Amino acid sequence: MKKVFQIQLYLNILIAIIILISYHTVKDWIYLGILVAAVLVSKNKKISQLINTVLIPMIFIEQVRDLGNILMQHLSKLTILIFWIYALVTVIVLIPVTIIEYGKIKKPIWRLIASVWMINVVIMYCHLLTLKNVNPDGFLMSLNKSGLVYALAILVYVYFAVKSWGYEFYFNLPTFKGKKLQLLSFILIFGLAIWLSFFQVFSEFAQRWQELFWNWDFSLLDPTEPVFLKNAWSVYLYSIEAGIGEEAARYINLILLLVLFKNKKWQINGAVLGSAILFALPHIGNAFASELKQTPLATAFQVIDTFGFGCFAAVLILYSGKLWPTIIIHTLHDILVFSETPLTQDSVDIFGGNTGQFTHVIISLVLWVSFAVFILIKNRKLIKQNVQILTRVQKTDLTIS
Repeated sequence: MKKVFQIQLYLNILIAIIILISYHTVKDWIYLGILVAAVLVSKNKKISQLINTVLIPMIFIEQVRDLGNILMQHLSKLTILIFWIYALVTVIVLIPVTIIEYGKIKKPIWRLIASVWMINVVIMYCHLLTLKNVNPDGFLMSLNKSGLVYALAILVYVYFAVKSWGYEFYFNLPTFKGKKLQLLSFILIFGLAIWLSFFQVFSEFAQRWQELFWNWDFSLLDPTEPVFLKNAWSVYLYSIEAGIGEEAARYINLILLLVLFKNKKWQINGAVLGSAILFALPHIGNAFASELKQTPLATAFQVIDTFGFGCFAAVLILYSGKLWPTIIIHTLHDILVFSETPLTQDSVDIFGGNTGQFTHVIISLVLWVSFAVFILIKNRKLIKQNVQILTRVQKTDLTIS
């Protein structure tokens, strides 16, 4: 894999020259200089690792996009083929640098900082590919705008980073195998979490008290007429993107925080709260997302709300040992939110106005956090067992010694 990474560096120098010929921007000159410097200082371990960890991933993933844009400009008839090649390369381009450079990081706090950088800065806020010769309301445009490609890149990063540090990646730890009562308990918790997602969405625009818990008007949800997004494709793809990308990020943050707080009595509680904070804060960026059109106040409410859900989702991962339940719940919740039609914006609902919205957010926060605390208290022993499994260091083929 080390040779693959070295080949990547030389290949990206060539790509940087091609991009410079097309764009002539200062940024691209800087990127070319950094790539050359990465090759020249490769024998200096500290400087080399700093450059390769902080800057090289950003250059790699951005150059894939820029090269894709250039190819589409000159080969417009091959736009669809180029897009799928771009998507595939984007998902896998960071694997070598993750294994070789991120795998060398020893201290949990630096692993956490590096992961926050990689996920929240390098991948999550990378600009999208420019698509011109496709249907603006079609699947391909919606897929591109949703950022699902980058969410998959996050999932791939998390998998290889965790494996490189000697931990196992558990998408589905068989926690309840042969334990019928515990399995039934998990099914009930999973079902209640889904119900809470429906309750949270429908209660926000309920006009009568009966509509808080039942008599939900499903006609108010229509993915073909969303108030926040352009079409049904966007509703589903944005939701899947959030479910995969954000839950993968939660998984690695949770593992690293558990390791960081290993000798603390409040290890589990600290990891849950810390991962919830790391999940909630990036949502501040939604105030600047043009398509979502969120106000600063709505964004502040969302940060509070996502913190509450973050506490529950972290506990559910520790309780179940599985990543897929939170992905499903998160995706379903966002589908419901993004499927809201203009009819849901009526101000005569119970929680209308800023005060009503704030009250609704606090209720949601209390419900999700209370649910998380209940699971923690009732299943403390099982959660501790899962924590030991999730944070157990074991040599793998990817482990960097």
